[in-house]
Amino acid sequence: MSVGALLVDVRLMAEQARDMAQAWMLAPDMTAEQVQDELSGMLGGFVGSASVFAAGWYNELNPESNFAADIDDDLPDEKIANVASWVFSGPQSPQSRIKVAAHRLVFDAARRTVQVNAMAEGVAMARHEDAGCCTKCMARATTVEKPRKGRSDDVDQFFHPTCEGMFVPVRKGLYEPPSHAREWHPKIEAARLAGNSDSDSIANWLSAH
Repeated sequence: MSVGALLVDVRLMAEQARDMAQAWMLAPDMTAEQVQDELSGMLGGFVGSASVFAAGWYNELNPESNFAADIDDDLPDEKIANVASWVFSGPQSPQSRIKVAAHRLVFDAARRTVQVNAMAEGVAMARHEDAGCCTKCMARATTVEKPRKGRSDDVDQFFHPTCEGMFVPVRKGLYEPPSHAREWHPKIEAARLAGNSDSDSIANWLSAH
């Protein structure tokens, strides 16, 4: 089952979460304290659904396995506090920023669910990025085949807030990157040969070339 099937479900949850969060932020006199107090309750269902979708998709990747994926839909108080502060700290309106925050919380729940289960099962993990992602996420995508017993500690944890990258467990066989990611590979290697060793500098090189 392709990662695209999971992304369809997670995108739907993210869209609904964004719409609800934006409408909620239109209330007069909203404060960071109110966001911190109420955000988990408002978005918890969307976050939980994204985690359930990710766990179900994880299991369907290898239905013969006895390993059963768990959900991870926790929204720690510290994370919610950081979101509440961030929503009111930028040049964009709080209504715009709460949409971005809602999107990221939903996608992060699905990513985290895949990651914790891959670690528990002891399988490798790859990173899928859509063809239209930003250069920061492009530089972090898995662009070559990866075996089940490969590494997972080489998968970068940073995601641009509005991009829709997803972790992919290599539960059997090989991870095969999509054609657009394979096409990115020589560009990323050229960036490394030009002296760029970290993902951010590679992304800057990609933007300039």
